[in-house]
Amino acid sequence: MFVFSFKTSKKQILSMLVCVLALIAVLIVAIVWPSGSAAEETLSPVVGKDDQQRIAFLTELGYTVDSESPAVREVLIPDEFDDVFQQYNELQKDAGMDLEPYHGKRVKCWTYKILNIPGEGEVRANLYVYKDKIIGGDISSTALDGFMQGLTKFTAGTEIG
Repeated sequence: MFVFSFKTSKKQILSMLVCVLALIAVLIVAIVWPSGSAAEETLSPVVGKDDQQRIAFLTELGYTVDSESPAVREVLIPDEFDDVFQQYNELQKDAGMDLEPYHGKRVKCWTYKILNIPGEGEVRANLYVYKDKIIGGDISSTALDGFMQGLTKFTAGTEIG
């Protein structure tokens, strides 16, 4: 049988306790704080406080918007993504956005009619806004064989979907 003994002072015990607490704090921050690489891959949310800012955002992407009375509804981003929502979030990530940081949050979905995509039936832009910031969305056709894509730049003559 081995017996170890050592002598410590209150000062040494206190400094070890401070080191352990500092290590725990660093680990908590490392786990909770979003990683730098994820922030570099996604776009910063764009201000979408009012109609004018949301329409300006869509216009910058190359879309002509019917600004007459957009529809708005409240949407709950689920706590856990099912397969369908996971695929939708992949669409968001392809466009440089990510809805994962908004698990369990209620967001506003503003829907605008897009006028400059002919031959696709009615085309809509859905913008998801959380705390006055555009955090995601899509461009989609309501046609039976329509399309859906992330919020990417559009130039006339390019293929959609």
